Parts: sequence; C-alpha cells; structure tokens
Amino acid sequence: MSQELITKIEQMLHEEKWTRTAIGAYTVNLIKELDVLLVQVIQGGIQDEVKELCDTHLIEAKNSIVALYLSGMITLERQMLDDTHLVKLVSLFAQNIKWPLVEHIANQILVYGENKFALRSLIDCYKSEVNEIKLHETEERLIKVDIEEADIVFTLAQRYEKEKNFEKAIDYYKKGIHRFIHKKNFNRIREIWLKLIEFCPDETDYFTQVESKVAKLLGAEKACQLLEDLYPLFLQNKKWDEAIAVQLKINEYEPKSPQVRREIITCLKQKHAATPKTEEYLRLSNLGDSWKNVVDALDDFKKQMAYEKGNFVFHKAWGVGRIREVKEQEYIIDFETKRNQSMGQKMAVEALLSLSRDDIRVIIATTKREDLAKRIKSEAEIDWALKTLIRSFGNKADMKLIKTILVPKVLEEREWTTWSTKARNRIKESPEFTLSPDKQDEFMVRTQPISKEEKIYNKFRAEKDFFKRYDILEEFLEHGNRESDYFGELFASFANYLKGTKVDEEVIASYLIIQKYSKAFPFINPGHNKTFLEYFQQIDELEPLFRSLSSSKLRMAFLQQVKVHVVGWEQIFVKLFPLSLSTHIIDDLINADKTEAVQKLFEDMMERHKDHKEAFFHAAKLTLDGRVPFTGRLTQEKILITLVHDLDLTFRDISNKKDVTDAKRINKTISGALFKDGILDQYLRIAPEDSVRRLYSLINDVRDLNPNLKLDVRGVVSSRFPNLVAANDPQTVAVSSRKGLLATLKMFNTKKKELEQILEVEVPKNAKEIGTAMALGDLKENAEYHAAREHQTMLSATVGTLNKEIDSATVIEPNDVDLTKVGFGTQVTLVSNPEGKVESYTILGPWESDPVNNVISYLSPFGDKLLGAKVGENLKFTINERKCDYKVKSIELAKF
Repeated sequence: MSQELITKIEQMLHEEKWTRTAIGAYTVNLIKELDVLLVQVIQGGIQDEVKELCDTHLIEAKNSIVALYLSGMITLERQMLDDTHLVKLVSLFAQNIKWPLVEHIANQILVYGENKFALRSLIDCYKSEVNEIKLHETEERLIKVDIEEADIVFTLAQRYEKEKNFEKAIDYYKKGIHRFIHKKNFNRIREIWLKLIEFCPDETDYFTQVESKVAKLLGAEKACQLLEDLYPLFLQNKKWDEAIAVQLKINEYEPKSPQVRREIITCLKQKHAATPKTEEYLRLSNLGDSWKNVVDALDDFKKQMAYEKGNFVFHKAWGVGRIREVKEQEYIIDFETKRNQSMGQKMAVEALLSLSRDDIRVIIATTKREDLAKRIKSEAEIDWALKTLIRSFGNKADMKLIKTILVPKVLEEREWTTWSTKARNRIKESPEFTLSPDKQDEFMVRTQPISKEEKIYNKFRAEKDFFKRYDILEEFLEHGNRESDYFGELFASFANYLKGTKVDEEVIASYLIIQKYSKAFPFINPGHNKTFLEYFQQIDELEPLFRSLSSSKLRMAFLQQVKVHVVGWEQIFVKLFPLSLSTHIIDDLINADKTEAVQKLFEDMMERHKDHKEAFFHAAKLTLDGRVPFTGRLTQEKILITLVHDLDLTFRDISNKKDVTDAKRINKTISGALFKDGILDQYLRIAPEDSVRRLYSLINDVRDLNPNLKLDVRGVVSSRFPNLVAANDPQTVAVSSRKGLLATLKMFNTKKKELEQILEVEVPKNAKEIGTAMALGDLKENAEYHAAREHQTMLSATVGTLNKEIDSATVIEPNDVDLTKVGFGTQVTLVSNPEGKVESYTILGPWESDPVNNVISYLSPFGDKLLGAKVGENLKFTINERKCDYKVKSIELAKF
C-alpha cells in the first residue's frame, strides 16, 4: 500500500502541468483530493519519504501545487516550524484572486493550531467577500496570537466603543496602547491614552505603568506629554496627592521646569485651604525657590504641616513620639524612650519623620502587644496587616524590613516563620498585592486589583537571573492566560538572546525554550531559521556551558538536540554524563550498542573517584542494579570498596569544613545506599572471606561512621567469619577512640539547642543593642556601646567553641558500650588498697562531667587512668602528687 501511494504521487508530480499560468483552472475539489491522499500518507507512516520526494521535485518545478501542498502539510503535521511551502502556495492563489482556495488551505493549516499567516489570509478573503461577521471573528483570533498586530486591535476597540460595549473597548484600548508603544507610534499612543483617561480615570496604577514604559522606549519628552494630559483629570476631581505625584514625575524628566513648582504650590494651597499656616509653611520650606530641590522642599513642607499637637513622629534612636506641645520655634515631644524632649523647629525638620496614625510604628507604640499580636496573626486580618506594613514605608517593603518591624515587638522569633509563610502566600495569591517591577522580593499594594498575568509579569521583570526567569515563564504557562500579551512579551525576551553574536548558555537555553514553545504554540515562532547544529558548532567550551544550564529540563532538551543533530553524539554523551548524572544518557548509549563505551567511562570514573564522588556513585548504582555489566576492572567488590573510600573522604571534608554542603549530601547518599538499602549487607553475606576482610577493615577505619552501623556490619561478618571480628573489634575502636569528642545523645541535643539559642535570639538581640547604643552618639564615652561590643565578643567565642565541639562529637548509645573494660558509658566500682573502701564512678564525657556526683570525664586525668581496665585488675597511679591504688571490683552499664 505504501509503495503504491509513493508511485501514485510520483506519477502525479511527473504528469503535473499545473504551473502558475494554469492556476486559474484550479478548484477546491482538486485540493480536497490531495487532502484524502495526505490522510493515506499519514496512515501509512510514509511522511518522510513523501516529503523528500516533493522537496526534490520542487528544485526543478518551483510552483508545483501538489509538491508545495503535500510537503507543506507534512511539515505542519510533524510540528516543524518551516511553513515556507504553504506560504508560497497561498500567495500564488491570492495573487490570482482564488479566494475559495485560499480560504480552504488556510482552514486546513489552522487544523494544526493557530497560525498568523493563515489567519491573515482568511482576513484578506473575508474583506474581498465583504463578510463582516467572519472578518470580525478572524480578527479577534488573529490579535490573540499576533502580539505585534496593533492596528486591528485599535479598530476593534473603536468598534466596541461605538457599540457602547465599554468594558471590551477599554480592554482592547489597553492591549493596543502597549502594542503601539513597541511600535513607537506616539500619535496612536496619545490618542488611546486620552480615551483611557476618559473611560477609566481611577486606574492610577495602570497610567503609571504605561507612562513608565513610554519613558523607557520613547523617551522622557513623550512621557511628559502624557503626564500633562493626565494632570487636569486630577485637578478636576480634586485629587491633590495624585496631581502632585504627576508633577513630581514630570520633575524627574524636566528638573529645571519652573512650572512644576508653581503647580505643586497651587495644589498644596487647595489641599490645605483650611489651614491658616499654609502660606507660612510654604515660605519656610522654600518650595518656590529654584535653589532647593523640589522633593526635599516638599518633604519639609509636609513635616511642617504634620508637626501639630497630637501628631506622631519618629526618631531613629528614640522611636515613636507624640507632639505634646507646639511653642514658638520649638516642639515638646514624648518619645517611647525619652519623655518631655524639647526640639527646635530646624532640628525637628531634619531629624524627625512624620507618621500618620495608621502607620504600623504608631500602631505598635499605642496598642497592647498581646492585642496587636492576636490581630496580626488572625487569618481574617492578614490583608490589613500587610497593607498597613507596606504602606507605612512608601508602599514598598520586603520581608526583611517587615521582620525588623514585627520581631520581637509584636511576634516572637518562633512565630515569624509561620506568619511570614502565610504572608508570602497571601501576597502571591491576592490581586491587591504585587511585586515591585524594579526589585525582587519587594512588595507593593495596588490601588486597583492586578491580574494574575500582570503579577507574574512584574515578577519576571524584577528577576535578573536568566534561569529563574525561565521558571517564571513556566509558572505563567501554568497559571496565566496564554492569549495575554504578557506571554508574548515574556517569550520575546528569550528570543532577543538569539540576536547575540557569542553563543553561551543563555543563547543555547533560549534556543531550546523557543523550540519547545514554538512547537506547542506555532503562532509565537519568532522566525529564527538558524539550526541547533549551527549554534552547537559555535560553542567554545562544551562542559562549562552544559554545567551552567541549571534547569534539568533544559539539560535534557539539550541532550536530545545533540542526539538528533550532532554526528558522534555518543562521545558527547560520555563526556557529559558526570555533569548530568542522567540515566537517560546511559540508556541511550546502551540502546545505541555503546555498552563498552559506558563500561570504559565507569572504569575511568572509578579511577578518578576522588574528583567525581557523586558521578561515580550514580555509575556504581547503575552497575550494581544490573543496568551496566561488570568488567574485569569494574567488579562488585571494587565498586563497594570505592564507595566506602568516598564515604570516608566526605566525612573528612565535613570535619575539615571543606565544601560541607556537598560533602554532607554525598555522604548521606552513599551511606543510605550502603547501609539503609542493604547493598553492603547483601554482598557481605555472599562474598568470599578475602573480600569480606578487605571491606570489614575499611569500614572499621572510617572514623566518623556511626558506631551502630559498624556494629551491624560486625554482626554480619561475625556470623560468617568470627576470626575476622576477633582480629579487629569495632566496639573498642568506636568507644575508646580519643579522637574527637564522645557524648550522650541527651547532651548532644542540649548543646545544639544552646547554640541555636545564641544564634537566633542572643546574637540578634545584641546586634540591636549595638545599633541603639550607636544612635546615642559619641562612641568614645558610650558605656552602653562598649558593654554591647564586649558581649558580642563573648558570644562569638562561645559560638566558635560550640561549633567546634558539636562538629567533632560522636554520639554513643547504650548499645555501643563495651562492658568488658572501663570506657565511656560504664559505671566502675573500685576498692581502694589497703583500706578496702568502695568507690563508684560513672565514666562519660566532658559535657556530662559532674565530679560532685562522681560523674567523671573520660578525658580527665583520673578518668584517663581508668580507661581500658578490666574486672580484677589492680591500678596504681599518681595524680597531683596523690598516690592511688585500686582494684576493679565491677563494670556495669551507666544510666544515660
């Protein structure tokens, strides 16, 4: 059947006489016959053969209808991004005014997904046919997939406005203004801007966003024109604060404009018309004088207005204060830490910050702690708490600042983690909060609710890290509307990387991202025709680039592209396995009959295991699991011996503070496989004696290995080869070792809690004390400052000692104790010679030492002399010129 189809197509191509001159005779029915033939080709699975046949034919017959159509449709069916043949075919029919054929082919293209060219072709059809209904529907479809199309969006907005559908008109005008900004068509931008001022005058946040974008892409002058259009709206509605904010923004762009000062003064006079001292405060602030910065002058004016009796202020050292009395050029203020403080007017303006009654600092100072804590922790009040906190700091605050305000004045340190997690989730979910577009992790309160798409877009803009931006793009696709223009802007940011000349990890990652999403959404294809192989051949250093692809998804996509496009991909896979650690690499190599290459790779990794501990572990697992066959060099015993060596090496790295995080992770992985998963146990139960001896000896030499694990291994070995255990008793090694520090679990946990208390409570408290003391000035005579610094030194020394002791400590459990001799965890009874006096001592560590109750450290001079003694043994020694003569009566397990 397949061969018959190919023969039939070959015959059609050879007999075809349909050239451009004969296009006028072509009909829709003839194309439909090709549709039937195409279905048979797909069912027969011979798309590649047919496409190659058609492409070859097109070299000589460039306008072959059959070849163009079949090759183009197979390209679509295979989700390849090249639509050249179909574009050419549709253009041929359009030029010959064969609109039914254009419509049919365009609709066939759209079966495989939205396509900008196909939709535009349909629009041309419906315009020629004057089919307004279909034209309108198709235009609606086109603007969803073509984020650069602005004129049609504007036309649709006008249409909805004419129909009195203002909600849709506003939506389309908003969409259009952003598109015209990218096109830098200011006349159209301003036309829409005026429409939006008319239809949605309250959307201050939106106007700010648009103006900022215009300033960035078209320049400050254009942004000023828009602000000047917006300003009368706020004057008319007596929104004085918003009007002043517009003038301040204009001042940023035109700092020498005298008009700005005049307009701000006019607004302030109107806003404070009922305040008798307004004129005086304007004069004192020098707002009308060109020598003084407008922002500073306005700030001084606000302070003058705010410093009235009963109002609140803030001082860095003295905290929140309330103005008790206002005298001529003087204020009497009650601060939290300093009552009845007198301050001159000039000093107050320079040193104080005016606070509104709903500022969080005022609320904390005037509300009972337990009442405020209860309110802030309430689920129903979390929005109020967040809005209050953020607005108290100019509508921009991050979690670090919020924590500084709340802990410990309102919340305990232990309560903060739970509350902050809830707060972050609420900020993420609620449309009333957004991220600052300029700074990651800085939050703002919206005057109007924000859409989910814009919220994620702002997060994307604030993020600077390339691969975190990729994660945000994925978040948008999961939670946002893919038809939003924001999606197009996010996607376009990655397409811009392909314009660079140097091929680095960001260019490669961008290519992979574009390939992935262009297949899923063909309409966003940016039209870059460069192949993966062309990019790959420009990579300077492959391994560093691959290591920089921090996303596992992108690494997998990169490897698949290498496999498809690069000759000799097997050698590249071998080279990249230690970086990728992907089992897919090994599976692909084995499926390609490259098992020997994998075995050689694993042998080499075993030789270089010290530098590739994690990579060798993955190779070992694949081999031990039977995925890769053993070899003469890659045996089960050698693999296990190497893993034990790596376990010991990671313990040493941890002890020496070398790459501690990685060392702990690898240590845990190897230990889990060897002991928890039973790999070592299974081998020891079947291995020959020589192999068991080697492994048993190595395990005993791993100094920091948990003694319980050593005891488990000892039990397995003892059951098969008792003589090996007698030659090297792990209990003695574990408990009697003088290296490191031995301790009970109870004291180990106590010391850890002591360290946590110092780091999480005492150190932050001390830092705050230093800050408060510094604010008092004159550090030379500042007793509070010197005392706080001395306490800081003491805390640092204590932390250093505790860290060192905890890191070197080995926890001893009762089951670890050897009762055949005196050691850690034993209670020894002695009889003194010749008096016959009976004395009992418990031998533990320095942490547990309590000489008053006869608990002796094994590191003490007396404890050291007792270590290793057995029942019936006589002991004679001298300590501090005191002669001791004892006989060991009994050795028992101590209680600990």
